[in-house]
Amino acid sequence: MMSRIAIFLIFVQFALVGFSQTVSDTLPKKKGSREIGEFDKKNYKSDPGDRMLIEILHTGYTGLPANIQQSSIKSIGVNFSLMFDKPIGKSAFSFGYGLGIFSHNFHSNAEFVYITDSTVKNTGTRLEPIQRETKLNRYAQKILEMPIEFRFRTKTDRQFKIHVGFRVGYMLNDFRSVQDKDGKFRTYRIKNINPVRYGATFRIGFQQFAFSASYYFSELFQDNKGPQGILPYSIGIAIIPY
Repeated sequence: MMSRIAIFLIFVQFALVGFSQTVSDTLPKKKGSREIGEFDKKNYKSDPGDRMLIEILHTGYTGLPANIQQSSIKSIGVNFSLMFDKPIGKSAFSFGYGLGIFSHNFHSNAEFVYITDSTVKNTGTRLEPIQRETKLNRYAQKILEMPIEFRFRTKTDRQFKIHVGFRVGYMLNDFRSVQDKDGKFRTYRIKNINPVRYGATFRIGFQQFAFSASYYFSELFQDNKGPQGILPYSIGIAIIPY
């Protein structure tokens, strides 16, 4: 409970700083007695932007075993990030960094099966097709992430933008939800899941909307404790309120 309150307070702090930055950036700028136009290229001064991101994404994994099938339609995730944006002089480039909460959802026919090696007393995890009929079979993760981005925005009233970056995160919790003829149940803390995530991000768009994609280099399972080569990814749209 305390960790959730701490995370909430961090987000509130980011929001307040971002809001105060927005207000100061909207004040008129003057050079002597002449007001400088916001999009005057000769006197252009890059203002911070793209400080709140809401991404709606298809989330999934590459490198799954051949007999595991994921549902692209149901596997929808959400990412919410608050960012600082630091322009690089008078150029069209800037650096962005902040905090985000990523919800990664994976609907499939996968059963998480635990296997114990009696010789070394080591419990491993493998994925097998579930053998019973289900209405719901979802594996979900909630991840706290720190994104770092190199950004380009055109020096125009209506901005075209490209963001390229990197994310590193830590899994706050994970669970598996299954609903079958006997009811619905949820299992927390699946064994042998890798809690660390890191990968590359890309975003391209216009004004408040963008195409967004990420690909992670960290595997789903810990080394030698589950199927290897399973990597997370996401692809979808980003809404950028300010």
